[in-house]
This record gives sequence, structure tokens and C-alpha cells, in this order.
Amino acid sequence: MRCQNDKIYYLKDRLNMKFEIMPDNIQTVTTLFNSKITSISPKDFQIDYARIDILHESIQEINEIIRTVKMGKKFQGKDYTSGNLNREI
Repeated sequence: MRCQNDKIYYLKDRLNMKFEIMPDNIQTVTTLFNSKITSISPKDFQIDYARIDILHESIQEINEIIRTVKMGKKFQGKDYTSGNLNREI
């Protein structure tokens, strides 16, 4: 219960990338977010629903995100990543 709800916490890696931590003091579950926004086109999968996590976006940004996801597109640029989705192991 040491984390306060009105503060933002990060882990910083060796490249100084910040990974936001969202603690939940009630259920004692902590969520760790990527340092970049993960953006994957829903057209890449056969799905009926898409989940969107909203952290610090404004109403205008949220509406733009919803429009983009509904169109089946993804955001691109230096602030976005598709994670390891396309990486072969």
C-alpha cells in the first residue's frame, strides 16, 4: 500500500526507456506497460472485439484512437511499436 494513486511510477531500463507501472493497492495487482505505445492492426487477427488501454490520453486523442481501431488501421512512428508480434523465435 506504499504506492499512491495520484502518482506515476516507472521502471527505467539500460537505454533510459521508461516503463510505466500501474499499481492496484486493493487487488494487489501491478500492471507494467511498454515504454512505447503498442499498436497492432485488428485486421491481422480474426477477432470480434479489440481491447484499448487508455492511460493519459485526452478525450480528443481517445476518439482518434477509437476511429483508427474501427478502421482496422494502426498507429505508426517512433512513439509506437508492434512489440514482438512479427519476430520469429
